[in-house]
Amino acid sequence: MIKIPKRKWRYPMAYERQYSKELTALVNRMHEVTKENMQDITDFIDKNRMDAVGDVLDTIVNKIKQNYYILVTRDFLKRKIQQMIDAVNNFNMNEFRQSLKSAIGVDVFQSEPKLEEMTELWVKENINLITSVENQYFDRLENIVSDAVQNGTLTPQVTKQIQELTGVSKRRAQLIAVDQIGKLNGQLTKYRQTMAGIKEYIWRTAGDNRVRPAHRLRNGKKFRWDSPPLDGHPGMAIRCRCVAVPVIDLDNLKIQGVRI
Repeated sequence: MIKIPKRKWRYPMAYERQYSKELTALVNRMHEVTKENMQDITDFIDKNRMDAVGDVLDTIVNKIKQNYYILVTRDFLKRKIQQMIDAVNNFNMNEFRQSLKSAIGVDVFQSEPKLEEMTELWVKENINLITSVENQYFDRLENIVSDAVQNGTLTPQVTKQIQELTGVSKRRAQLIAVDQIGKLNGQLTKYRQTMAGIKEYIWRTAGDNRVRPAHRLRNGKKFRWDSPPLDGHPGMAIRCRCVAVPVIDLDNLKIQGVRI
């Protein structure tokens, strides 16, 4: 017998916004540390106009980096990412349980032996992505100062370029946040449904004007977990907020038990 949940499978929009806010805050810290050292930057530019730049510039940028990494240690970053994983995981687990409950009338539970391995990979990937934002910011900052020396750029223009750099870094951080929450939610959904013996799902979009045309065409259609569309299951494409509503075959459902 096939059962389709009546309850809507929700997307973790609140956690997407929270993660975006947290990653944007990291970029703000880079900018704040840079502003605290602007006098060193402007003094360096004024003293070395039209000259070759060397170790002194490296020293200034390294000082800014060190001040930033004192505030944002790798342990701090890992803890923040793990907290986000725990929040999204709990949200997704609740969606899974409530969805099945609306379809079969009982609250189910199951073992999740590979969940820790999967979330560890997500932590590592997100640290790498955030580190890439940091590295690009500091590399570009050094280029801005170096170009200012070579081209005789005035201090106000340098300040403007640094502000623009911060804006670019914020947008990239926000893209990473949105994309990664969608991917994490999608991976957890696939993991839980396939562990429960669910082989098919119904594609549901977020239902707004941000939905890409290809995904809008999939809305309401049935797909198999072992045969993903060209750009992947819900949540796998960049910034995808679609979800997978389980198609539950009671004859193949694999659960450990029910909660009373």
